[in-house]
Parts: sequence; C-alpha cells; structure tokens
Amino acid sequence: LERQLILQNLMRERQTAMQIAWTREFLKYFGTFFGLSAVVLTAGAIKKKNPAILLPMLPLSFVFSYQYDMGYGTLLQRIKG
Repeated sequence: LERQLILQNLMRERQTAMQIAWTREFLKYFGTFFGLSAVVLTAGAIKKKNPAILLPMLPLSFVFSYQYDMGYGTLLQRIKG
C-alpha cells in the first residue's frame, strides 16, 4: 500500500510537471501572438483615431496573464493551498 501511494504521488508530480511545461511552451506562441496583436491594434487605433480598436487587447491580456501565472508564477501553489 505504501509503495502504491509513492507511485501515485510520483505520477501526480510528473503530470503537474508536464502541465507546467505545456503551459510554458504555449506561452511562447501566445506571447508572440499577443505582442504582434498589440502592435497592430495600436497602429490601427492611431491611424483611424479610434481607441475602440484596442478592445480585443483586454481579454487577450487576461489570457496572457493567466498563462504566465500558471507557467512561471505561483498559481499551482495557490491551487494546492
């Protein structure tokens, strides 16, 4: 029984490590998309003199912040707590 608990904990730790690694990899691509979107939308808002063009940045910034916290922050530690 003790060996089974040790193996379950090991599998849980590996699964958590895989989730963090996936999040960090996803963050690379999403960060690039987020940065390019920010530049393009800002240029469009300046060119058309319409700040409403920047509205898509709001939900994108929430997604970016969540993914960053999951990959490099303390989100998993807070969830465990």
